Amino acid sequence: MGLFDKIKAYLNEEEPEDLVKEEEVKPKKQKKPKESKEPKESKKVKGLLQPKKKLKAKTIDSSEISSAKAKKAHENERKAIRDFCEQLVDVETHMQEIQREYKIVTSYLTDIQRIEELPIDMANNLIDTANHIERFDKSRQTYLQSENLLPMDQYNNLAALEDDVTETIKRLYELEMRDSMLKNDMGYLEGEKEDLRYMRGENTDTIVRIRSVNITVLILFMFTMFILCIYAITTKNSIIMPLLITGTIAVVSFAISYVRYMDLKTEIRDIDAKVNRAISLLNKVKVKYINNTNTLDYIYEKYGVNSCKELEYQWEQYNTMVRDAKRYIQANAEFKGHCDRLVKSLAAIGVEDPYVWPKQTNAIIDRREMVEIKHGLIVRRQKLRERMETCAKIKDNAQTALRAAVAVDAGMETYITESLNTYGINIKLH
Repeated sequence: MGLFDKIKAYLNEEEPEDLVKEEEVKPKKQKKPKESKEPKESKKVKGLLQPKKKLKAKTIDSSEISSAKAKKAHENERKAIRDFCEQLVDVETHMQEIQREYKIVTSYLTDIQRIEELPIDMANNLIDTANHIERFDKSRQTYLQSENLLPMDQYNNLAALEDDVTETIKRLYELEMRDSMLKNDMGYLEGEKEDLRYMRGENTDTIVRIRSVNITVLILFMFTMFILCIYAITTKNSIIMPLLITGTIAVVSFAISYVRYMDLKTEIRDIDAKVNRAISLLNKVKVKYINNTNTLDYIYEKYGVNSCKELEYQWEQYNTMVRDAKRYIQANAEFKGHCDRLVKSLAAIGVEDPYVWPKQTNAIIDRREMVEIKHGLIVRRQKLRERMETCAKIKDNAQTALRAAVAVDAGMETYITESLNTYGINIKLH
């Protein structure tokens, strides 16, 4: 019979000894020996030759089995005792935690009751203080949103250069305007230079064409003179007038060509002078542009920006962050001051944990919020009571089981006492 059966019998007010006797009286079912495959005659011979030896072996096997069963039952009983002790330790620890939580919940409910029973004037003062706390808390959260307007490295850089930023923005604006003007000047000079070169090319082509015309006129004049001479020789007529006319035409043509040629030469010289002047001015503008660009690049790299507008934007964000940081400090000071005022007011009326209420000002302002919190705490306390009752039942059952074990088997009392001392449990077994 196991320990649990004995305890059950003890708790049911039955005599465990009688049950043990009944258990002893019950015949034990013996397993049928397996039939051997040997012939029946050989079995009979073995039985006649070794009857005593076989009976002796059977008796030894039964005693060993009984001893092993008794030992195993004893070990199971000791394990059951240890399990009960561990159960008592766990229940006690759990009970302490529940009682501590139950005390806190009860304290909150008591504090709520004290707040609800305040006179109207004191309640209005608490509501005003709670409203101030919520307003300044919202202001704090609003001012905290400006923390991420700029990366911290950019913010620190502007903070280090704060005194020079305004002047730098003005200078940067002038440099960018100058950079734009220099780009326009370079573009204008490049265009003028190309126009002058184009004009020079046109004039050069015109001079070539004038030369071609003069050569053609000269050839025609010579050919005409040759024809007239042949005509005069063959006809013996006078060719003075044709010669004068032809010569006059040739002279006038050459004169006009020469004048035009000289004008084009003069224009080419003027164009070359203008081209050289344009190239000189372009080189000077390029030098100014390079210097101006280097200055811009240095300022851009110094402030970590790409343009004057970007620096202006970052400067505005920086000023917003600085302004909001100051406002946050002021709002935080007001917030803490009203929180301290609320805590002192609640402590004055006997609230045990007044430091919780600055985070639950909505319950002080709105009665419905307070009712919801109160209802939640009541439900929570009821559940804690149920858990405490469950733990108490488990503890009583374990203690009753240990006392029943002692009553059933007095020899276990020493082991149970030692186990209780090992686990630090103090209960009476009688």
